[in-house]
Amino acid sequence: MSDESRSSPGHVTRRGALALGGAAFLAGCGVPGDLLGSEPVELDGPKLRLVTSREGPTVPRPFPVEVAGSHVTASRDRAYAMLDAVPLPLTADEMANGAMRDEIAEHAERARSRLSEAIEAPSVRERLERLADARGSARVAEGTWAAANDELSAAAVRANRRTTREAIDAFRENWAYVGDDDVVRALLVHDLVEEWAASARTGIEPDDRHVEGVVNALVVGERAGSVEGARATLADAEHVGQRFRESLSDARSLRSTFADARDSLSSTIESRMADVPPESADLNGQLDANLDETVAGFALKDLHGDLPTGDEIARTDGLAVTVLGQIEGIARLGAFETLYGRIESGDHRTVEGIEDVEALRAAAVTAVEDALAASADDRLARTVLATLSGWFDYAERQLSELGDSVELSRAARDLALYVALETIAAATPAAVDEGLAALGVE
Repeated sequence: MSDESRSSPGHVTRRGALALGGAAFLAGCGVPGDLLGSEPVELDGPKLRLVTSREGPTVPRPFPVEVAGSHVTASRDRAYAMLDAVPLPLTADEMANGAMRDEIAEHAERARSRLSEAIEAPSVRERLERLADARGSARVAEGTWAAANDELSAAAVRANRRTTREAIDAFRENWAYVGDDDVVRALLVHDLVEEWAASARTGIEPDDRHVEGVVNALVVGERAGSVEGARATLADAEHVGQRFRESLSDARSLRSTFADARDSLSSTIESRMADVPPESADLNGQLDANLDETVAGFALKDLHGDLPTGDEIARTDGLAVTVLGQIEGIARLGAFETLYGRIESGDHRTVEGIEDVEALRAAAVTAVEDALAASADDRLARTVLATLSGWFDYAERQLSELGDSVELSRAARDLALYVALETIAAATPAAVDEGLAALGVE
């Protein structure tokens, strides 16, 4: 491969520059057919673990609201109060049922773990979510103990669940899409509130499927825990919404702005999806390449299976959730288009050793960092990339379990995460541009 073939044109678009820069791991001499080569490849397990365990980029989701410290404290104190209501550790004299004692202890330990995690949480959003989880688990322990001592009934929990569900429904029905000139900030806040309200509602739905069968103290406690978690999440959504409205100096309705953005992005996705092979397509045949059990093949097929669907394009359960989901979908679509084009042109490299794995991972890290720097709105970019940053840890966990001598065929699916990461990150700035244009943000 010549130096000339690695040089870039004198002028490229921002999206093109990222795509070219991220193509380093695929740039090769046009290897057709089997992307893995003709001979089986084995990787050194310890070296593989060393490469994959390196610190990856952390991208927290933006949280553009100032949460009152008293709200956080009240949620934490609520969890501790419920734990204090149970005389742990329970003895056989206090509760004869050993299995139930163990369940109470496990839920109490989970609550304490989540409380500790909340202290170390890298963002306010994660801190509140850990506290809501802690409250749910603490309530299971407290509720089970109370039910075992005839201090809490299934009927009381049902009534509390019904009241909580009505409160969630009323909150969602009365929610208004307001904001000011910072449309992106408003979009992010509304998305968060919609997510939390939907999560709270979903959190108490499974209880409806357990109306029959034995209702013992543990069942009552678990149902009470579900209600507590939902109440905590609803309280967080209400607080964030209130704090956001209080921060607006010139509030106005953004419903039509979000609705127009949704419709515009739907048209964009539908137009670009028209050129994408259908889900049932034989990508091997279309690309005239054997992608089976290869890193690039797994990445391409995963991206293909994760493209925006018709239902996702036309979602109506929340305008903000829908718009942000469409922007993320456009990034995934751009990633598929990029990788498909590279493989189609034979512009890929075989993975023959740890150095190639290191190149895959380095390309993914660089692409995430470049996407944050190149995106026209850092907040939208971080929203797209926040979930992806967790893939580095997932890949490390998966690949660390493969032993000291690893056949590439066993590692290919997990290594494909790096390829998907790199291409989605490289497509993020263009997706952010699409989102901003749809929102009318210059």
